[in-house]
Amino acid sequence: MARKSLEKWIGALAVAVTLAASTGGAQAQYSQCADHGELVAHLGKKYQESQFAYGTIGQIAVMEVFVGKTGTWTVIVTDLNGLSCIIAAGENWENSPILSDETT
Repeated sequence: MARKSLEKWIGALAVAVTLAASTGGAQAQYSQCADHGELVAHLGKKYQESQFAYGTIGQIAVMEVFVGKTGTWTVIVTDLNGLSCIIAAGENWENSPILSDETT
């Protein structure tokens, strides 16, 4: 039940991401799911990407951003059972400075 709920949520998010941004070949990767450890190993081996950031989605999932030294990036969502799905991927990652309250 939780897997179907997460897959439905990820499907809706993938559609929104597809409409919001054009990432060329990365669009074919949307909604690819695998065990978290296997997916992280694949991102590291194939794209030399490592975890850059993460955050929780309520109490149902974790979203992670993986970034490679060449500028590739991948966003995955992982449910409580360890199922991870790619929801977006692309190229030309750039870091932006985080503004504190003191600078605004």
